Amino acid sequence: MNTQLLATLDIKLVKHKIKKVAKNLNKSDKIILFIEPYGATISLLKRGLENGYKIIIFTANSELRTVPADIIALSILSFKVDTVNENDVLAIIKLLNEHMIINAVLPGFEYFLPIVATINHYIELPGISVPNIIQLRNKAIMREKLAQANIPIPKYHLVDSIEKMKIAMQKIPFPAICKPVDAAGSVNVKFVNHTPEAIKAATRILESKDVLWGHKISNLVLYEEYISGKEYSVEGIVSHDEVIFFSITEKFVSDEIEFIEIGHIVNPPLSEDLKDRIEKYIIDVISVLRPNHCPFHAEIRVKADGQPILMEIAARLAGDKIGELINLARGVNYFDYIYAAYLGEKKPLTIMRNDYAGIRFFYRPNISHISSISGISKARECAIDELCFYYRMNTPIPEFPKPLRRLCHVMMRGIDYIHIIKTLTDIDAMMKFT
Repeated sequence: MNTQLLATLDIKLVKHKIKKVAKNLNKSDKIILFIEPYGATISLLKRGLENGYKIIIFTANSELRTVPADIIALSILSFKVDTVNENDVLAIIKLLNEHMIINAVLPGFEYFLPIVATINHYIELPGISVPNIIQLRNKAIMREKLAQANIPIPKYHLVDSIEKMKIAMQKIPFPAICKPVDAAGSVNVKFVNHTPEAIKAATRILESKDVLWGHKISNLVLYEEYISGKEYSVEGIVSHDEVIFFSITEKFVSDEIEFIEIGHIVNPPLSEDLKDRIEKYIIDVISVLRPNHCPFHAEIRVKADGQPILMEIAARLAGDKIGELINLARGVNYFDYIYAAYLGEKKPLTIMRNDYAGIRFFYRPNISHISSISGISKARECAIDELCFYYRMNTPIPEFPKPLRRLCHVMMRGIDYIHIIKTLTDIDAMMKFT
């Protein structure tokens, strides 16, 4: 296996390494390229290894774009490259394409959808077309396309100055939401209830110099009406333009101000009527935005009258261990279907079971480092499936983006929905960090 990142500056060395690895490949090998594998995509990568796939990794190997050394070691090739630099990435792709067949290219996170689409177009792989990527990445364009198709969405205004923000506030009453048009993970999303709050939130975005995963976040504000109602996400795949659903996921957030997600329940007990309405709504959304040969993760709220309203949809695997929760609750391996979608293969869907699975994140926004933890032994006395800690003792914990202040998680599966909710809530309360 590969043991280190190969710097891309020495083209002769890159070419030599590619040719050396290519000699040991069989024609039947499936080669999967990951661009910056991160979070949930690491689990997907590991499942690919279990399936016998050969893994190649591109990573900048800096800041948030850092792949753990043990994951690098599992690949047949890995390259240190600026993964937001299209020219550098395509230069390596060209060399790879000369000596081996890449079967699929996967984004490690939402910010890498555009470069993946470009690579797929270059080497003629199934995937989202390059022209359709912008409407799946830019929330303002997403809103515009859906509005043109008469699909229910929040009222919104695109704002590029404080002057335009003042006009937008006159048209959309409080409460409202301010968000960047192209961030992910609830970064800089704010609930605002009066003018000073809205101006402050808008200014934060308009003047932001934030760079996440190598991407400068846009200084455009999407100002939109606040939609009350229960929040869900919808997980599935699109393959050959066919939508296949795996779960509706109930969401729990830290508060209605910053919307940091602190928990999920996969496959919650919903009426068949509501489930049908949600799925039909998402099919309409997908028919407009046109993701294809990929997973999708759609976030919605359901109004009092039962109407689903899209917050956003991402053409990627859901984060926060939702893929693993689907595997636990549904009795199928969701990751295998994701691979089939990326590979352009049709995989018949087996009958799924109807258990519940949940996760709770221990979000402690005021903890900058951990010196002690209590409650672990009591947590492990519960019927949990996993308890995982993210940070070593006395190491700095990033303040931004705020989801990084989620210190660890607990997961469990069962047939009693109420019991899962209570147990996860109780464990969160008993865990003490100082």
